[in-house]
Amino acid sequence: MPDYYDLGVRFWEDGLEKYANSLGFKGVCSFSKEGNGVEIKAHNLNDFRFSAHGKIILFSSENAELLKVASKREASMLLFERFLPDVGLVRVAAENKKPFEIPVSILLERTGANRAFMMSKIGFFLKICNKYGADFILTSGAKNKLSMKSPAELAAIGEALGLSHDQAVKSISMIPEYVLER
Repeated sequence: MPDYYDLGVRFWEDGLEKYANSLGFKGVCSFSKEGNGVEIKAHNLNDFRFSAHGKIILFSSENAELLKVASKREASMLLFERFLPDVGLVRVAAENKKPFEIPVSILLERTGANRAFMMSKIGFFLKICNKYGADFILTSGAKNKLSMKSPAELAAIGEALGLSHDQAVKSISMIPEYVLER
């Protein structure tokens, strides 16, 4: 049985790792002041001036060109907030072995047609990633304990987005483990 990781938690509180373990995760990455990750929301090239000191760096932007630059630098993961099928960005990320974060909270916060549209966008983005060999990581994107999902729930959501069961499991086990080891 593989080890599972949630590399997209957006909060920190005492007992978080113990709670994550109870859900079935071996580890988590928290993008908060006390956590082991740093999220950089970029709007221009000046946002590339940062120091991480051994932390996991999530570089998020709506600008594909900034994400291309980030994938060639120290970023550990990328978050393309618009999930547009930019083949150039996906190729650069694949060449530099920088996985995309796919936070399921984006889907769970929406309802009705808006959720269906976002599922379609993310599903197509994942197809482009698979076609060009870019890695991706399914995360909860949780902002509190109650919005965290178990590995089985993340895998099921991945399958609803068009992934095979093996691809969904790989995106919450092998790829996050690779990011943590770097």
